[in-house]
Amino acid sequence: MWQAEAQQITQTIKQCSLTFNKEQTKHLTQRNPKPPTLKAQLKLHKAGNPIRPVINNRNAPSYKAAKKLNKFLQQHLNLHNHHTIISSTTVAQDLTKLNINTKHRLITMDIKDLYVNIPITETTDITTTQLLKHNESEIKTQICKLLETILQQNYFIFQEQIYQPDKGIAMGSPISGTIAEIFLQHLELIHIRPLIESKQKLFYTRYIDDILIKFKTSCASACHTDTNPTQPHRNSNTHRNKNTRPMW
Repeated sequence: MWQAEAQQITQTIKQCSLTFNKEQTKHLTQRNPKPPTLKAQLKLHKAGNPIRPVINNRNAPSYKAAKKLNKFLQQHLNLHNHHTIISSTTVAQDLTKLNINTKHRLITMDIKDLYVNIPITETTDITTTQLLKHNESEIKTQICKLLETILQQNYFIFQEQIYQPDKGIAMGSPISGTIAEIFLQHLELIHIRPLIESKQKLFYTRYIDDILIKFKTSCASACHTDTNPTQPHRNSNTHRNKNTRPMW
């Protein structure tokens, strides 16, 4: 199976002549490719020590192409990052500026199984639309074809058996974080921004898949529904803070 995937990614890279020159094409072709491997790490900080799956993609056929394409997307897409933070220090600084009283509540949410639940077709369409704003049509076509090929190569080997998830994007791929961010920022633009502008939500920020929201007590009943605009197959876990002070 994975040998055919390696051949497919090589052929797709060669078709991107407007995007990559011959030297880059040669570099992006993985020598001696191997299928991604699955290992497990225990979450020692959580009750019951659940397992975190870890997939090593460094020798995968698409690894170099995914790494290169990830840089291209970050440079050519207009990711606003209006609601994203890069560290706990940033959110702590933001919270010191908030006016929190007895009429306000804080709620934290975490997106369950983020990578598994990113829809490939929908996210590819979102990316295509954004690329058209900043790039020539022919270059966009080549990039999107390569992106589609990379995202479809979601598989790994475990105990000498090949497994392929039936949905989502690959864990361990250099491009998966950017792809997830593209989709989440699209949802936030459509669903979260109107709530903030209408003052139904007074504060919203996100770090990867962890979300913090400040809202009025009068909006409590609708808070979870309104702030979870993802499709039915995506889930979120919610934790409410009944106190007016943030809890860390």
